[in-house]
Amino acid sequence: MHKFLTALTALTLLVFPAKAKADYFVWQDPETGLTMSFPDTWAVVSNHEDNDLVTIMPPSGREHASCRVRANEDKRYLIYPPRFSSAIQRVDFSLGFWSDYLQEYTNPEIYNIQNGAGFGRGFASYATAGYESMVQGPYMRRKALMFVSLYDDDAYVIECSAHEESFASWKSIFLSIAGSVNFQQVDHIPAAGYYRNFLGDAKIHFEDLDGNHVASY
Repeated sequence: MHKFLTALTALTLLVFPAKAKADYFVWQDPETGLTMSFPDTWAVVSNHEDNDLVTIMPPSGREHASCRVRANEDKRYLIYPPRFSSAIQRVDFSLGFWSDYLQEYTNPEIYNIQNGAGFGRGFASYATAGYESMVQGPYMRRKALMFVSLYDDDAYVIECSAHEESFASWKSIFLSIAGSVNFQQVDHIPAAGYYRNFLGDAKIHFEDLDGNHVASY
C-alpha cells in the first residue's frame, strides 16, 4: 500500500505540477534603459506628471503606499569627468535640491538628508520628508523617502511614500525597491578607459624631403 501511495503521489505531481510563482517583477523604461524590480503584487498605474517614468502601487488600502521614478534632463555637468560626481552631488543635489523639489506639495517638511548615498550608478542624496498631497490617493499627510542621482545627462529621482502613520511599515520595501534601480551604463568604470600602454611603443621618426629629422612621436 505504501508503494502504491508513493507512486500515486509522484503521478499526481507529474500530471498536476505546482504552479510557479514569481515574487518580483522587473520593469524597464524603453527610452532611458532604467530598470527596477518590485513585488509582483504591485501594479504599474497612471503617472501623475509628465516627467514620471513609472508609478507603482501595492494592492489597494487606506495607507495608499506608492513609488514613482522621475527623470529630468540636466546637461550642466557633462563637461566634467565622472570622478567629480560625488562633489557635484554635494553641491547641487542636496538640501537646495530637495527644498525646491518639495515645493510642488503643501506644507512640506524635511526630516533628514544624507549625502554620499547610492542610487542606480550614481552618487545620491537620500532624504525623508513629510507633506500633504493627493498623489495616487486622497488628500492626506504623507511621509516619503527619496533619492536623487545625476547620471549622464539626467537627474533621476525615486520617491516612495505612504500615509504618515503607516510609513514605518512600508520603509523596508521602499528601500528594497529603490535599491533595485539601475541605470543603463554610459561611463567607463576605469578612470582612463580601456587603453593599452601605448606610451611604451617605439617612437616614430618623421623626416623632411632632404632627410633632416623633423619630429619624433
